Amino acid sequence: MPAVTVSSVSQPGALAHGRHDVARSGHKVARKRWVEWFSRPGFVIRGIIYFVPGVLALEWALGRHRQPMSQASAIDMIGHQPGGRLLLLVVAVGLAGYAAWGVVRAICDPLRRGHSPVGIALRVGYATSAIAYLGLLAATIGLLTGSLSQVGQHQDWTVWLLMRPFGAVIVVAVGLCWIFGSGITQIVMGWRHSFERDLALDHMGRYERRWAVGLGRVGLVARGVVFTIIGLLIVAAAFRLGSHSDTGLEGALLELAHQPFGHVLLGAAGIGLMAFGAYSAMCARWMRMHPDVDAPGSSLLHPRSS
Repeated sequence: MPAVTVSSVSQPGALAHGRHDVARSGHKVARKRWVEWFSRPGFVIRGIIYFVPGVLALEWALGRHRQPMSQASAIDMIGHQPGGRLLLLVVAVGLAGYAAWGVVRAICDPLRRGHSPVGIALRVGYATSAIAYLGLLAATIGLLTGSLSQVGQHQDWTVWLLMRPFGAVIVVAVGLCWIFGSGITQIVMGWRHSFERDLALDHMGRYERRWAVGLGRVGLVARGVVFTIIGLLIVAAAFRLGSHSDTGLEGALLELAHQPFGHVLLGAAGIGLMAFGAYSAMCARWMRMHPDVDAPGSSLLHPRSS
């Protein structure tokens, strides 16, 4: 009887201890050197597949070209360059690395976002991002293997889900994750400079720091606005309220173009996406991937002295 009593009394403490052990194990995984080596090139690929649609959006706003403005179109363009298959292989590795980093951030929480409402929203955004990049990865592999002729062929996921039981509920949930987990949180991060804590600013030169902060502010706010629109389009698709079927990056940009002063809005979004692409490329060098261990810089940038 005493043993049973002690066990029942200590159960909440045991559960808390178990949660602590799980979190500690997650942090150990995130600190592995291979995780960082695998993930960092993904920031460059992420930058490219935002910079190219930004350029295309700006050209469209200026009346020069009317081409698809999406991450898929950027990958398609890369595949049509000389040595396209090799370039696509590099893109696939980068997408895999960045998707893996999204999973690590969401589950292991190396950036210490925690379990506050804002922290949970950020981690949900990381998970949503990982799923999106896994989709682009699958399509890029499809290009490499010849099972797809264009990356954009994989993007009818909302139509597929809406044909399934409870599909509309799932689509709405995904849309809300885009709005709150990815869109609004990025706008707040850019506006309030909170993204700076994830950069090794102390190890940058004055001009590098100025460019990183400036590009980060403009890029994150622009990307957050676009992601919020994407989330709204996804929710609208669940209720068949959208004026067009594309709920991705291009759909959001087209939605801006259809508003009053649409060309101005589209051009501003294009410039913002270009800024985000450049900022993302800088993150490959300066992102603190586990600041609890290597503050103020990462282990690859500032190896421990032996």
